[in-house]
Formats: sequence, structure tokens, C-alpha cells
Amino acid sequence: MKIINIINWILISTWGIAMIYALFTPNGSTDAAGQGQESMIKGIGVFVLLIIIGLNMMSYSWSKIMVLTIGLLLTYLIYSIATN
Repeated sequence: MKIINIINWILISTWGIAMIYALFTPNGSTDAAGQGQESMIKGIGVFVLLIIIGLNMMSYSWSKIMVLTIGLLLTYLIYSIATN
């Protein structure tokens, strides 16, 4: 479980760096609705970050495995967005 915990913190820090980058970049030059949607997506990303940090801090093994799964999916999401 210690290895899973270390991998989880690496994945959480990767998602955290991506969220910090997203929060510091200005919204795109779209209409008002597009800018609102982009702000909402950034807010959801921060909420997901807080959820996975909270789950990783729990002492249950199921929560750490869930964070590992979510973290791998979020890393794949970052990779697929960056390559397209």
C-alpha cells in the first residue's frame, strides 16, 4: 500500500500542476458563454483535485485504489488533450 500511496501523490501532484497552469492561463477569446464554461471546467478540476486529496488521506485501502484509478484516468485525460 505504501507504493500505491507514493504513486497516488505523484499523480495528484501532476493533476495539481495541470490545474495551476489552467488557473493561471486566461480564458480563451470566445463569447461570454464560452468563457463561463471554461471557468466552470477549471472549478470542477479544482473540486476533483480536492476530492482525490481527501480520498488519499483516508486510511482505507479501497480509497487509495480508487484514487489510483482516478489519477490514471486524469493523467490519460491530460495526455489526450495535450496531443490533440
